[in-house]
Amino acid sequence: MYLYCNSCGWEQDDFYSSEGYNPANYLKDWMKQLCSNDVDKQFTDDAEFVRENGPISTREVIARELEKFAQRIREMKWITWEHWKKERDTAVCPKCGRRDFSID
Repeated sequence: MYLYCNSCGWEQDDFYSSEGYNPANYLKDWMKQLCSNDVDKQFTDDAEFVRENGPISTREVIARELEKFAQRIREMKWITWEHWKKERDTAVCPKCGRRDFSID
């Protein structure tokens, strides 16, 4: 579930949990490939990604994923569902200051 503002379009990543979804768990799967001898081969695992990005090495895909998650972590206002539940009655959008949220 991710939170977004209906007024300005601000959004954050899905709520994190230690046992469920979080960047470290997601990226753990990439680490197996990063530590392999094939890290510089052309990435072909996701046809749509390749169409959008062109020829790209597995090393570069992993680097971009790490950068993407670093940015998402920085932008998270309410890290967990529990954190959101505590503050949702008084929460305002960090971008526009309105109280017009939805959760998808």
